[in-house]
This record gives sequence, C-alpha cells and structure tokens, in this order.
Amino acid sequence: MRHFSIKEAQALIPDLEEIFSNVLRIREQAAAKARIIRKLDAEDSPENVPQMAIERAQLQFLSNSMNGWLKKVVDLGGLPKGLDPVMVDFPYLMDNKEVYLCWKMGDKEIRHRHAASENCSSRSPIPES
Repeated sequence: MRHFSIKEAQALIPDLEEIFSNVLRIREQAAAKARIIRKLDAEDSPENVPQMAIERAQLQFLSNSMNGWLKKVVDLGGLPKGLDPVMVDFPYLMDNKEVYLCWKMGDKEIRHRHAASENCSSRSPIPES
C-alpha cells in the first residue's frame, strides 16, 4: 500500500473537490429517480411498467456513473469513507506507525488524522512537527 506525505495528499484536494462535486450531483439525480420509481410502484398500474423500466435503467446508469467517480478516488490512492459527510483517508506513516490522513469536504488542507483501527469520526489534529 502506498503511503502519502501530507503534501502529496493536499495536492489531491482540487481533484477530490471536483470528483465529489460530481458524485453529490449524481446522488441527487439518483435520489430523484428513486422517488419517481417509488411513486410509480405505489400506483401499481400496468401502464407504468414501461416507464418503470426506463426509470430503473436510468437509476442503474446513475449508480454506475457514481461508482466510476468514486473509483477515481481509489485510483488516486485515497480511500472514500462516506458521503454524509464526504471524507477520504490517505495512508500515512507517523512515528513508523500506519495512520490515515483524513480529508473532509470543505477542508482546504490536510490537518487531521486517525489511527488505522479508528474511523474518521475519531479524527484528531496532526501534531506539529
């Protein structure tokens, strides 16, 4: 597994912002499709069958598209950790121990980390060197 420096992880922030801007936009579109599908399903009308098939195909397309964007994060070496809030981890060595640098959408710098055994909710500031 690749370990990042803080500077290397910070250099990816503009890419992460673009990626997650697209992911969140697609997620909203997918949520709208899901609402339409639920409405059509609740109506339980034979006339809705063709429209349901179209809506489901479009939802699958959006899901695949979102997964494609998230794969870009993985290809960069990051580990997506969630969308509410958007968080990404980067493997990092600190005092010869593996920890994760933790980026949260809106952060302009990497300033937090957490132990490999913890999750982003337990992140803490990176100690000053």
